[in-house]
Amino acid sequence: MFSTFQRIQQYCGFVTTVTVLLAASISIASLIEDHYFINIPSASINLQSIDVRFGKPQIGYNYKRQEYALMKFDLEADLRPLFTWNTKQLFVYLAATYPGKPYTNKVVVWDAIIKDKEEALISLRDATADYAIYDVTGKFNGRNATLSLEWNLQPYVGPLLWNKGAEREKFVFPPLKSTR
Repeated sequence: MFSTFQRIQQYCGFVTTVTVLLAASISIASLIEDHYFINIPSASINLQSIDVRFGKPQIGYNYKRQEYALMKFDLEADLRPLFTWNTKQLFVYLAATYPGKPYTNKVVVWDAIIKDKEEALISLRDATADYAIYDVTGKFNGRNATLSLEWNLQPYVGPLLWNKGAEREKFVFPPLKSTR
């Protein structure tokens, strides 16, 4: 009645349908769990120093000489509440946000990928920023800025979940000390 090829095709179609429905139900369940039951992790950021310099930094990739900022900070964060049964890994980063024309600038200064719940307890003392902060205009001119801890939760199945809020610290870019 049916050939072997038709039976294999029907079986593969059934398995694919069941797999898609299972993945969709896992995705919906994890979204509901994250939306209603997840705890906001605790974090503490303390900016130790920020130094505005002129020239080409050793950190980063830029050809022209301009103002850039380097910073040192302390970070204490407990991100273990973000790890659930559907969490594959967590991309965590410190972002500096400051006003610009015509847009607000957001620059990542430090980042880490956390793959285990045991690694999700972060304690950094006098850590140096991984990346220097540049501005399109080439000058900071004492602008107000905010340093915030943000994350991207990457599940096994489902959409990426972005930051739900964490500690923020406000600071002002200091003036340029010298142009040497």
